[in-house]
Amino acid sequence: MKPAAAWPQQALVGGSTALVALLLSFLSPGWLRLAGASPNWLVLWLLPWARSQGPIAGLAGACILGIALEAMTIGVATPLYGLALLAWFWGRQTRPRKIIRPSPAAMAIQATLGSLLVDVTVMMQLRLLAAPRSGHVQPGAGILSSDVAAAGWFGREITNAGFHGAIAAALVTGFLAPLVGTLLLLLWCQLDRTRHG
Repeated sequence: MKPAAAWPQQALVGGSTALVALLLSFLSPGWLRLAGASPNWLVLWLLPWARSQGPIAGLAGACILGIALEAMTIGVATPLYGLALLAWFWGRQTRPRKIIRPSPAAMAIQATLGSLLVDVTVMMQLRLLAAPRSGHVQPGAGILSSDVAAAGWFGREITNAGFHGAIAAALVTGFLAPLVGTLLLLLWCQLDRTRHG
């Protein structure tokens, strides 16, 4: 657990970078998209945050970001469950007072798998909300518009489209993870060094 005197500075830097990640989730530049899918900016923020701050701060950050994203979108499917699992897993890889910087390849693989996990948990929630007999998604359920659901799309088509988008987002997230994750890890390492002398 971090000392109480260090919380304000880390909360300010962590909160401001989390806000940027949240805004980039909606306003991602077009040139960073692959097949129309933008990177999972929340995973790109959560990976270095949980690895540097530990599982409790990682879970707090994941919950805050998940609830904030849920408040900004319409629907009942939430990325909060996937983000919380990632925060707990990545946060447990830390050691007290020692931040281990993973290799760029390891960071890319972790971010790719993390992005896939978040998207698959959202797709599973959407699938559980589908009508059990017809395979149709209930109108207005999840993040799908009622027009798409009322048009008679079967769950299989929605799932296939979701997997293509999830794979594209995971590839872009993994590609950006060594750059973004390393910069954020260096920022939080520097904050820890200035705090501990």
